[in-house]
Amino acid sequence: MSGTTGADPQRLAKRLAAQLPCSRSDAERYIAGGWVRVDGVVVEEPMARVSDAQQVTLDAKATLEDLASVTLIWHKPAGLALPTESPLSDALAAQWLAPAERFRGDRSGVRPLKVHRHKLLPAAPLAPLAGGLMVFTQNPGVVRKLDDRTAPVEHEWLVEVADDPALDDPGRREAVLQSLEQALFFEGWTLPKARASWQSERRLRLAIKGNLPGQVAHLCERAGVRPSGVQRLRLGRIGLAGLSAGQWRYLMPYERF
Repeated sequence: MSGTTGADPQRLAKRLAAQLPCSRSDAERYIAGGWVRVDGVVVEEPMARVSDAQQVTLDAKATLEDLASVTLIWHKPAGLALPTESPLSDALAAQWLAPAERFRGDRSGVRPLKVHRHKLLPAAPLAPLAGGLMVFTQNPGVVRKLDDRTAPVEHEWLVEVADDPALDDPGRREAVLQSLEQALFFEGWTLPKARASWQSERRLRLAIKGNLPGQVAHLCERAGVRPSGVQRLRLGRIGLAGLSAGQWRYLMPYERF
């Protein structure tokens, strides 16, 4: 495709609009959609500057479909503190949700784009020491659903318990389960009781409707056990499904929390 005249670099969207020709807004959509290359390299920023000497091409398969909002499932590494600001900064999104960390088993068919890492809202965030399933979304409706305390979504947790000789007693272990399964009044909310079971001598599995910061630690403290590690395995009907720590995937179109 031919270039434009003039010595000064210009915005890629302006260059593409004149080159096709098309409207500036359509050019921006082509670029944000990952359909435009500059000297053979995909560029997704409409404001990128290009010179006359650079070659700008539009993919033959390019379409002007609307860029739908996305929801990402991420395996948060334990010990990583989430920022307090919302949405997630583009810099952190690029670091934590890099294309190289995308789960190879992702069957969504979605082409990863930089715009998918923009204005991501954290839903049901995890405490710094906790790891496991974390949700980032561009859809405020997902945030409302996962944070709704009137119709709470069930969270499934795996809790590693610190060594305690008292837990060698079967009676003590049963008492821990009984305590965990009592309804919890916490932070002004009465939460449904947990479903609890021992997965091994030092590993508990909890299923709790709703999630408040410190809730799992408070339950364990009340039961007289000290968690040495906490991992969220599931949110509603969505689980980690093989994601290793640091990996992410797109929520499938048919999946619902």
